[in-house]
Amino acid sequence: MLDGKITRMDADDAFAGDIASMNFDFPFTMVPNAFKQKDSHPDYVIEVQSPRGRTVRIGSAWSSTSRAGNDYFSLALNMPQGVIRANAVQDEEAGPGEYRIIPQLPAAA
Repeated sequence: MLDGKITRMDADDAFAGDIASMNFDFPFTMVPNAFKQKDSHPDYVIEVQSPRGRTVRIGSAWSSTSRAGNDYFSLALNMPQGVIRANAVQDEEAGPGEYRIIPQLPAAA
């Protein structure tokens, strides 16, 4: 199981987030991708701080809009056990600028 959220910060179109499972629990930041050159490139990069204080990129995020017109983010997180794909969506319980992280189910074989 996976649990987490992201919250829009006041400056620079950035987000603060946290994500946890039975194997990990850490905060992260999601900042605009300064190197985006094509529509297929991610809109955001997801970064964490190493124990020694280094910034490490662990994933990417793309801004999307659902068929119903709701904004959400599609996330890809590089974890030791493999890539975790998830969506960050707004729901009735979320406050302004808050998104709940929902893992995507693996594709059926």
